Order: sequence, then C-alpha cells, then structure tokens
Amino acid sequence: MAEQDPPKKPGTGLRPIERLNSEERLSRLTPATASATHHAYCSKFARDFLDAHFYFCSSKFVVARGGKVKALDEAFREAETWFSSALEWIADTEKIEIPLFYEEKEVQVSHSFAGRLLRLLMQYDKIFADTLYSLNCGSITGSQRETTTQIAGKRINAIHQICIPDTDRFNQDGTLLNSPRS
Repeated sequence: MAEQDPPKKPGTGLRPIERLNSEERLSRLTPATASATHHAYCSKFARDFLDAHFYFCSSKFVVARGGKVKALDEAFREAETWFSSALEWIADTEKIEIPLFYEEKEVQVSHSFAGRLLRLLMQYDKIFADTLYSLNCGSITGSQRETTTQIAGKRINAIHQICIPDTDRFNQDGTLLNSPRS
C-alpha cells in the first residue's frame, strides 16, 4: 500500500511570508517591459544596491499605482536634476585617471522606473570614479568627494525608501498617508 500524504489542515490565520529575492521576485509579476542589460560598476554602493535592493524596487515599480507613481516620479526628477548638476561640476575639475576594477552584471529591466534607477546607479559610478580621479589630481578635497558620493547614495536610497510602503499608503498627490504634509 502506498504511503499517503498527511491530511492538510484548513487555512487558519495568516499565510506564512515567503521572501522573494532577486530575479525570483520579478518572475512572479507581469513586467511593463522585458529587457536585460549588462551593467558595469566599480563602486561598492552600486554592487550592494544591485544585489540587495534593485529587484525589490523593480517589483514595486511594476505594481505601483496612483500616488505612489507620483511620489516615485518626483523623487526620480529630483535625483536626476541633482545628478546632472553634480556631473557638470565634476566634469569641470582636473583629473588623473587611475585603473579601476569594474565588475559586470546582467540586470533585468522590468519597468521604465527600473531603467531610470539603473541609469542613476551608472551615474553614481561615474561620480564615484571621477571624484576619485579629481582627488588623485588634487582638484577636489577628500571631504568634497565624500560629501558628493554620500549625497548621491542618499538620492538613490530615497527612491528605495518610497518603494517600501504599499501603493495604498500614498495620497493621490504623492504624499505618504499619516505623514505631515510639507
């Protein structure tokens, strides 16, 4: 006689939480776009963000609606404006290039916001490398480099923070519910 599976208990309480990591998270969603790209990076920040947060953000972009989309778009616009001005500033400094080690990773882009986030990560890496070259030449100080890379990282992390609350936690104007309005 074949061994039978034990009878299943009827569902009571909450379902167990199953954490979805990396590409597994995206495979369960219907992406708005379906493309892959290779991203080369030299900074620890870019590597860590791609490994720990990029696919989480991508999955949240796919399901975002209403006020959350508005909040994300505003955060992207602010970050993109800041990155543009930072790149212009660093472009005007003298540099001495030194060899840097770049790693490459294939990245799945499931939404236009994911493409924008990947572009910001690429710009972060450019700022990271160019400020290092400028520091090497002596055209900027170590504190200027540190401040610039910290602000760049905070701009990207602000987008990640907006991804954390669910879509229903945002007003139509993009503000988080139960938060003081500015």
